[in-house]
Amino acid sequence: MELTHLDGRKLIIKTSPGEIVKPMARGFNPLADSEDSKTEWETFEDCDCPGVENVARAETNDVDVLKDACEKQLKRKGIDVGAFVVDARGASFKQCTREEAMEGKRPGKGKTMYVISDPNAKKGQRMMKAVKDEGMPTLKNPFIHGNLFLVLTIKFPESLSAENQAAIKKLLPPAENAPKPGAAEDPSYEVHFVTDIDPVQSFESNKVHMKDTDNAYDDDDEPQGRGGPGGAQCQQQ
Repeated sequence: MELTHLDGRKLIIKTSPGEIVKPMARGFNPLADSEDSKTEWETFEDCDCPGVENVARAETNDVDVLKDACEKQLKRKGIDVGAFVVDARGASFKQCTREEAMEGKRPGKGKTMYVISDPNAKKGQRMMKAVKDEGMPTLKNPFIHGNLFLVLTIKFPESLSAENQAAIKKLLPPAENAPKPGAAEDPSYEVHFVTDIDPVQSFESNKVHMKDTDNAYDDDDEPQGRGGPGGAQCQQQ
């Protein structure tokens, strides 16, 4: 790839021989504000961390209500919950790091431990191709540059000839969920062909079929945690 840097230099950017450039998901933003997304939790059945001090207690075992309490009620009080343990009587919240919770993890029959997920677990999904130290100069020191990340737009052909399809198949791994030989002629299978459909138009046209005309689900009938409509009633310890 050839491009002109903002400082006027002409750069030729290459990949290593045999290296594959994978497209990112559409709309992918690696710097999306993590505060806008809900905390993810890892579940450990029949486990507890008794050595980690409890900072609050809730008399409900509704996991969704408890997670919401960690995000809102307890966080507003300055309590950053790193783990909570649920049993038949309710839940205990622990203010700790993931490492401290995992280090203190012990068998606990009838209990379920929820630990904040490893923030680096999805690091591989954020990796992008970049040219090290060829990005914009930093504000305080123009001699120090950031990294030049590449946002690539891949153009696909509208169609492929049978010969080109056969040639590409030789370069790709085997197809997933491929039908077994002769399945298309088997009367027990249904054969369908894809077509181009606008998902927005599809959603709009099916709205009438998605309305709950019988009012079967009323907001007043939605189950609440034992803490009532306000969610879990957390007692700080």
